Amino acid sequence: MRRRQFLGATLGAATPTLAAEPKTILVVAADARWLECCAGLVARHLAAGLRGLLVRVGDDRLEGWNMPPEEAAWRNRVESEAAARSLGFAEVLSLGYPSGELRNVPHTTLRDRLITLIRLHRPAILVIPNPHTEHDRNLDSYYAGAAAEDAWHAARFANYLPALALAPYVIPEIYYYAPPVDPRRREPEAGPTFVPQPVQVDIRPWFAKKLAAARELKTVNRARAERLRQRLAAAGQRLPLLATVDAAAAARLAEENLRGLAALCAQGSSHTLAEEFRYAGVEYGIPAKYLR
Repeated sequence: MRRRQFLGATLGAATPTLAAEPKTILVVAADARWLECCAGLVARHLAAGLRGLLVRVGDDRLEGWNMPPEEAAWRNRVESEAAARSLGFAEVLSLGYPSGELRNVPHTTLRDRLITLIRLHRPAILVIPNPHTEHDRNLDSYYAGAAAEDAWHAARFANYLPALALAPYVIPEIYYYAPPVDPRRREPEAGPTFVPQPVQVDIRPWFAKKLAAARELKTVNRARAERLRQRLAAAGQRLPLLATVDAAAAARLAEENLRGLAALCAQGSSHTLAEEFRYAGVEYGIPAKYLR
């Protein structure tokens, strides 16, 4: 972000505003897993004409095999940007926080950076890691998701970050994403007005773009394939696909994984390939008696 963007902004009214012509979908990612969880949804909206902004919070330095963390971080940044371009993103911002250590990043520091981006880009849709899942033990997803959720709420209040002179803003729609492994994932917790509800999004028309983007993550795919072969060997098992772990085998494993997850998310619906989210629309938080 250029300095003149901040200096040129004027203080808006204290009342939050909705974008007259929503144009941006902002995706917050703790790590490379965002792609397998929500790339289909994103591709769908990018194909409809929205501008995509991906914010990479962690640097994915842990996702490398037989390479130092600095090299893994560099490779994964390059490959993540290539994957984002493949999907149609206009911009990727890599914040560069060390993966596995997001607990050491002050919550308000990350929240305020995301508030600033929300007010600058005024997204129509926000897509974030779900910090409320009980089944996902990836703590980076929790810390990134909690900061993003807080930023979503705080961006509408003028007294958060008043010195930046960026008008408060209400995001019309938010999607929470997480790996689809919780057997209780489709149980509504309360009425749809007050609790983000489970939704299944058809991604079959956009699955090919999601798959093409995933193939760009060569370092991540190779590391996951090597770790799987390692775990199988420890259990006295083997997978013919991984008899030799090369780029082709890692890519095939990634494709099988994506297809399997998409089929799992589609269970119980009319879709064949889907992604699932907790969804809150523009009516979120308004009592039903006030809605017409």
